[in-house]
Amino acid sequence: MKCIIIEDEPQAVNTLKYMLRDYFPEVNVIKEFDKVSEAVNFIGENPVNFIFLDVQLNGELGLDIVKYLKKDELNFDIIFTTAYSEYAIEAFSLAAIDYLLKPINPERFKEAVKRVFQKQKIEFEQVKVLNELSQNQNYEKLILKNNDGTHLIDTKEIIYLKASNSYTEFYLTNQKIVVVSKSIKEYELLLNLKIFFKTHRSFIINTSFISSYHKGNLTIMLKDGTEISLSRDRKKEFEEIYL
Repeated sequence: MKCIIIEDEPQAVNTLKYMLRDYFPEVNVIKEFDKVSEAVNFIGENPVNFIFLDVQLNGELGLDIVKYLKKDELNFDIIFTTAYSEYAIEAFSLAAIDYLLKPINPERFKEAVKRVFQKQKIEFEQVKVLNELSQNQNYEKLILKNNDGTHLIDTKEIIYLKASNSYTEFYLTNQKIVVVSKSIKEYELLLNLKIFFKTHRSFIINTSFISSYHKGNLTIMLKDGTEISLSRDRKKEFEEIYL
């Protein structure tokens, strides 16, 4: 389990780290930030399970994190930490896991983190079941609907999928691009994972179209000339399967 702390008070950062160490040693704090605007760049490239986020820090509002990240990048849980109770309603409107008032009560802290574990366990089981169902059904065709009409696509014709905000772009062998208003996660559950591989939160590739892999800069070249980035957290799995 990975998390980051966005907090401008060193004492508060240490308190959170000490509590995690004592109660949840399996949680790895991979980074600390004192500004939201700096943290979002890291989050965009490094997936995390949840974050501790102060409401007011260094002249910024933690609530403004939604202004910096795309919809598909807001795929982590948030535990707000603050001395100000008046932001609670707005915080929960962002689907926050919890809202901890400083000084943080250890029991409330444990409840909040346990809630993250429970939520992500449920989500993991749901994805696992859906993946098993999709593999058993072995979809060979997808029906894609957009403003241009309805497209019946053979999955063998898909070179790769690209997430674009809340849309998904399908790049096909006939050089056609079909854009649909659904997230890439929905199609990840329908595609055969023996053929398709998610290289990055924004890309799913058809492995039969891989031309080469450049280990040094973590890029995959496809047969149509497209260069796809491979995230570091997917590197090991990709190399175990395809090298």
